[in-house]
Amino acid sequence: MGFFYLLISIFGESAGKTIDKLNFRKNRIAARQLMLLIFVAMTALLSLYIYLTKQPLPRFTLIAIGFIALIALVSFFSNVFDVLSLKADDLSLREPLCDFEPIVAGLVGYALFPSERKPGFLLAFLLGAIIVYYGTHRRKLRRLQKRGMSFLLLAISFESLLPSIYKETLGYLSPTYIAWFRVVSVLVLTSLFFPPKKMLKASSKKLGYSFLSGIAYSLGAVASIYAIKELGVVLTMLLMLLGPFLRYTAGYFVLKENVRRGEVASSVLLALVVLVPIVR
Repeated sequence: MGFFYLLISIFGESAGKTIDKLNFRKNRIAARQLMLLIFVAMTALLSLYIYLTKQPLPRFTLIAIGFIALIALVSFFSNVFDVLSLKADDLSLREPLCDFEPIVAGLVGYALFPSERKPGFLLAFLLGAIIVYYGTHRRKLRRLQKRGMSFLLLAISFESLLPSIYKETLGYLSPTYIAWFRVVSVLVLTSLFFPPKKMLKASSKKLGYSFLSGIAYSLGAVASIYAIKELGVVLTMLLMLLGPFLRYTAGYFVLKENVRRGEVASSVLLALVVLVPIVR
């Protein structure tokens, strides 16, 4: 089931990013408004899922509350910077740098969890980092794009910490409740610190696109934590390198972006890197 959860996570994240970019492009939605609408949708969907499946309430301890607070802060900063970056840049432009996220997250997990360490995993991450670097270092970026890349680097830095924090929190909370607390906390923090000025003027199209991306992100969020629970942080992050090709495909066919052949080639190479621990 771990690989099944992983596939759902990859598809959910890819679909959510594609829908968000369409929302920016077609509906000119503001970044603050989009972020708040998405997390309202995710909170509603996850709450409904918890109610329908009658999941028992978690037992709160001081350590569990501490992990929830840590997840809240890291997720909040990660999502703020990610949305700002997504507004500024094409999906395909962001993608080569986004590929660093599972690599960094996997290396963090490799350092923190000795039981998950295998030389093949480390070799695969190092090869992946070389491939991603090759796909990004020759880019000539405009001023707006440079700002978008700066936001994305900050988002990646925070996001790469979450899988390891999730694994530790799984000893106290179920994957669904971890995802629910994360979403609710980001929603509350966003409402307090970045309230959108035109929330009441959101059109039906903005609401519709935001709700669809909320569905995609909800599925991906819960599935990714289940994958970490069953496969571990390091293996899950390694297999996440299969995701870039999907996002390039969406950028080319759905968003009609100019995707370079070199970027497609690097995404294929990243997928092949996953085979390294298997063939060694």
